[in-house]
Amino acid sequence: MFSRTFNGLKILTNQKSLYLKFTSITCQQRIFSSKPPVQPFQKTVDGEQQKKSKRQPIPKITLISSDDNISITTLEEAQQLSKRRDLKLVKIVDLDTKTQRPVYKLMTGAEYHSEEIKQREQKKKEKQSNAGALKGEKLLMLNSGISKHDLETNIKKILKWILKRYEVRVVISGDVSSMEKSESVYKFLEDSLKENTRFLQKRTKGSDLKFQIIPPKDDTGKQNKPNKTL
Repeated sequence: MFSRTFNGLKILTNQKSLYLKFTSITCQQRIFSSKPPVQPFQKTVDGEQQKKSKRQPIPKITLISSDDNISITTLEEAQQLSKRRDLKLVKIVDLDTKTQRPVYKLMTGAEYHSEEIKQREQKKKEKQSNAGALKGEKLLMLNSGISKHDLETNIKKILKWILKRYEVRVVISGDVSSMEKSESVYKFLEDSLKENTRFLQKRTKGSDLKFQIIPPKDDTGKQNKPNKTL
């Protein structure tokens, strides 16, 4: 093996190979690829990988124009259209079960006023209907030999249930041979409660006298409160 220096190159020679060593130039090996470089994931301050936010779809609505034409659009576009045409944009259905979209309608001032009155009347009817509905049932078991004091105590209990809109089912049990006592208890209850309640479906089954007591009818839509004074 021997060495020679030529123009800054130091040549090392032996029997098998020839090595070149540059004294002033450093060569770095680079790997080339046909694939584009992979972009590194962006990380947050905590070092977690930042996920790309998915674009949320813009919700659609069903729009009914003033001439009853139906179209599907966004709420923002419908609002802009109502301003351009000087119309009222009114929601008439919160969610259509078939299309799963809210329903809006473009109305003139007169139509809007009429629709507002109609909705008020509808809410008033629903409120009256709910007020007249019974909340449930209560069962009251009495004996035909009940004392007057205990009977008056149960009358107060019935009035409280009636005031809370409950139907009271009453069963007066006694002896078949002395149904007069059961009838006497029934008459006392009826006379004490007739101004504030209604007695329905009086019937006899064996030794039992059964009937229902419900709140009074109210044709005006106002709730009549039972008189608690006995």
